Amino acid sequence: MCGDERMVDCRICGEAGCQPAFSKQGCEILACPTCEGRFWIPDDSFSPESIYDDGYFSDPAAGAGYDAYDSLESSLRSNFAARLARLPAPAQGDRLLDLGAAYGYAVDEAGRRGWSACGVEVTHAVALRAAKAIPGRIVAANGLSLPFRDGCLAAVTLWDVIEHLSDPHAAVAEIARVLRPGGLVVLTTGDVRSLVARLSGPRWHLYTLPEHLFFHSRESLRRLLEAHGFAVESMRSEGSTYTLGYVVERLRKSLFGLDGGSFGETRLGHLGIPINLFDIVTVVARRDGPVAELGARENP
Repeated sequence: MCGDERMVDCRICGEAGCQPAFSKQGCEILACPTCEGRFWIPDDSFSPESIYDDGYFSDPAAGAGYDAYDSLESSLRSNFAARLARLPAPAQGDRLLDLGAAYGYAVDEAGRRGWSACGVEVTHAVALRAAKAIPGRIVAANGLSLPFRDGCLAAVTLWDVIEHLSDPHAAVAEIARVLRPGGLVVLTTGDVRSLVARLSGPRWHLYTLPEHLFFHSRESLRRLLEAHGFAVESMRSEGSTYTLGYVVERLRKSLFGLDGGSFGETRLGHLGIPINLFDIVTVVARRDGPVAELGARENP
């Protein structure tokens, strides 16, 4: 699964000097001394898209993903609604794209707040399920090649998605292409330099392989976005609501490497609790550069 890590430049900022931080599941996690981001390098046989079948969202024995994503609906909707409420109110007809839409909960919540909202989801079976729930608003597509014309969107959201993408520069370049000048990209991801992440070491709950390919710091996110013409407006650590079942699931997998379990389906497992470990960062950035300049820029 893991490739050769010798003589590696950072895949986020492009600087030389990345060194192994530790090994997990047979893979070296590399740390960049410049942007402080981390990543691992799959071998040529590894396909990130192969992880995201229907079992990723519903099979406790899959070894990756969720025991039962639909059991999280109420807490996810609450989180999405709170995040969307912090964005400027949309003008009539403003279009928002949710990248990595899963079951479409964020798309639906954005629509309720006045956005002309749509989503893309790489897992065909999951995209089909979401499209049946909210017809005409979810398509199956890879985030590295978006089926939208240049400059047609007012906002793009990535809720806990950027860490999954095999080429974050290609993804951010695509987002810049489809956003109009002044459009917003809003994302959440783990902060690898947070106190909890540093104290937890390899057992940090977001060091989940193979689905997470990158582990960002605030500096790596800033460099990534600025490389494609975005101006970062804010970075903040925000709490979210999680079900008790999801918390147990994450602890079971990150601390003990155990799969399976049905606690999330119990009444107690559905209990929502607010948590803020200050290790999740929300980033808001605005597309600042012209399309021609963005397209001509080299990725590190």
